[in-house]
Amino acid sequence: MEMKVNQKEEEVTTTPTPAAVDISNIDFLTKGEDVFSSTAKSLSPVTDKVTPHSYQIMYGRFLLPYYQQNPSMKMLEIGLGCNMNYGPGASVAVWKKLFPEAELWEAEFDAQCVEKHRNETIYNVLTGDQGDDAVLDSWVQLSGGNFDVVIDDGGHQNCQIWHSFLKLWPTVKPGGLYFIEDLQVGRSPQYRKATTDKCSKDLIVMEKLKEYMDVLIHDDQKQEFVESKIEFIFCQHEACVLGKKK
Repeated sequence: MEMKVNQKEEEVTTTPTPAAVDISNIDFLTKGEDVFSSTAKSLSPVTDKVTPHSYQIMYGRFLLPYYQQNPSMKMLEIGLGCNMNYGPGASVAVWKKLFPEAELWEAEFDAQCVEKHRNETIYNVLTGDQGDDAVLDSWVQLSGGNFDVVIDDGGHQNCQIWHSFLKLWPTVKPGGLYFIEDLQVGRSPQYRKATTDKCSKDLIVMEKLKEYMDVLIHDDQKQEFVESKIEFIFCQHEACVLGKKK
């Protein structure tokens, strides 16, 4: 502790010694992309979020700083990875390594896969089709909703993504984040098959997000947009993240 003497008034004042700086937290804020990438690549198997994809960009810039400020965050990821050639749970390992205090939820279509691997990792699991509104309602009920973060790495069908967004975005907390991966496949016919009475094969999620961005830039007072509470949309190669107003 540093001491200073005011000779004129003969008073002694003290200046508190600054608290030790937590370097790891600063790295979350300033080197998020590197931290995410290096952490993911240090694990086996390596999640495709960093190879071949480069999602460390959006997760490093938005998710790591968010956790630094909200370590008890509640996060839902759609897509456990049961269809991956390296098996399920690769991204879960990353979340547990980077976010040890977070409340993690995983949602997966393949219930048999979930049962087979249930004892291998510790997490909360929801099952069913993310394109089914009734299933999405059950996920919210079982988990309690009120998510800080939602990550859609599920079936990648346009209608699945859109149904999930319309149902889950309202459950995201003010200031929260909603990530959507693999948007690059949206124009492919094979990802426009899962249609419903509320979602036709003509819907492409990236086009819907472009509409939102157009309103955000030019007319953010439009009633429908005001009610959506979207504060920003950040897009990178193959993916986007939406931020909710506080």
